[in-house]
Amino acid sequence: MIAVACLFCLTGTAFSAPPKISKYGFGPFFSVLKVRTRGYREFQALGPFIFHESSPDEDVFGLRPLFSKKYDKKSGNIRWDVLYPLSRFQRGEKNQNYFVLFYRTDTYKNSKEKRFYFFPFFWGKTEDGRTYGGVFPLYGHLIHRFERDDIRFVLWPLYARSEKDGFVRTSFPWPFLTSFSGEKGQGFRFWPFFGHEVKKGDYEKNFIFWPFFFKTRMDLNQHPMETTYFFPFVGWRERLPYYHETDFLWPIFRTVQNDEFNRTRYDAWPIFTRAYGPNIDWWRFFPFYVHKTAPKFEKRTVLWPLYRSKHYWAGDTETDWTYFMIWSQVRWERKTGHDWRLVRQNMWPFFCDAQTGKEHAWVTPDPIPVIFEGYRRNWRPLWTFMGGSRKEGIHRFRILWGLVDHVRAGNASLTDIAGLVQWEHEGADIHRFSLLQGLIKYENMRGHASLRLFFLPWRLRWHATKQDVCVEEKPWSLR
Repeated sequence: MIAVACLFCLTGTAFSAPPKISKYGFGPFFSVLKVRTRGYREFQALGPFIFHESSPDEDVFGLRPLFSKKYDKKSGNIRWDVLYPLSRFQRGEKNQNYFVLFYRTDTYKNSKEKRFYFFPFFWGKTEDGRTYGGVFPLYGHLIHRFERDDIRFVLWPLYARSEKDGFVRTSFPWPFLTSFSGEKGQGFRFWPFFGHEVKKGDYEKNFIFWPFFFKTRMDLNQHPMETTYFFPFVGWRERLPYYHETDFLWPIFRTVQNDEFNRTRYDAWPIFTRAYGPNIDWWRFFPFYVHKTAPKFEKRTVLWPLYRSKHYWAGDTETDWTYFMIWSQVRWERKTGHDWRLVRQNMWPFFCDAQTGKEHAWVTPDPIPVIFEGYRRNWRPLWTFMGGSRKEGIHRFRILWGLVDHVRAGNASLTDIAGLVQWEHEGADIHRFSLLQGLIKYENMRGHASLRLFFLPWRLRWHATKQDVCVEEKPWSLR
């Protein structure tokens, strides 16, 4: 039995250090949280709407759902989300861009390349200093955009011209009349009635009354793939001598024989598929049952969309993914030589638990099953009834935007209920309990107990072990 060894000693002295975790205010109306051992500070007001978080790695603040800003202290990257997902600004090591409805700019560090859009206006500069721009659809000139070396248009679609690797395509108007010219090929297209196009060493395309008849030959500089279609009745695709494909009433019936990989496939889309070979085995009786195995990949479906699973390897990462009713899922990952770790579990719309970057967090409910950064920061806290997180050594659990808040870091923990009741623990030797933000505050540090009332600078002190007696302490430093 722990007994009081002496009468209460009324002194103006104390013997405690500042707590490792402290919280002030009346959540969720406003609160300030400090985790001194992690260098973390947080301010929240009006529930989830106003917030500011600061740690050694980053600084984040915002007014949900209007805007938020994240600053990465190590890399110097800055990201603003304004009315996410309508607008965004980010500045980092590679580029900076800003997008709001029809406006966007892009610039790149250590490069002269720039891009600017404010529909219908656009402007840009290439890495070698050449400029381009225009007003869509009146006039425009683009360089190294949309996988083309050069693009020009006037009163689009009345006139458009593009060039890639010396092959020029001119439309007047697009897509009905198009000519092809250049050292690598030529052709003409009067769509949809007739078309002929040849690019040396690459492809040859022909059609009559597209899409009812067309014939193409691709990869001319290797083993050509030839395709002939009388749409929708029958079509052939062949890469002689080892690949043969036949379609009837496309896309319903298909047979494929690939002698290069010794594979055979039969389709009656979308109900039935049977494919087999040395490295593949695929059965599909949709929606009742699907099972497919291939090198580093396995997929299974039972009564779609009730149950689906995937197991695959990507580089040195192995992933196991299970879906229930499309949006509900459980995902595990492990790298070679490591243990499995839970990356995401989501029981839509009730619950989501996900690992995103350095943070592992769970929330309930979860009506929108996405984990994009802008959504997680600007929107999700607004309808989160209860949630928890683990980041940078700080474990957190909250109910109703901080009405109930539990924080743990190392051997220290704090539980707060609306700022009215708090209790703290630092290991097994330090305990604190307070009512009404310290109006009544009890503290026990390694057997030395104290009680402070009504925020007075004096405390009632005693030793909470049998042999202890009252001693004079060092002067108290008010926190």
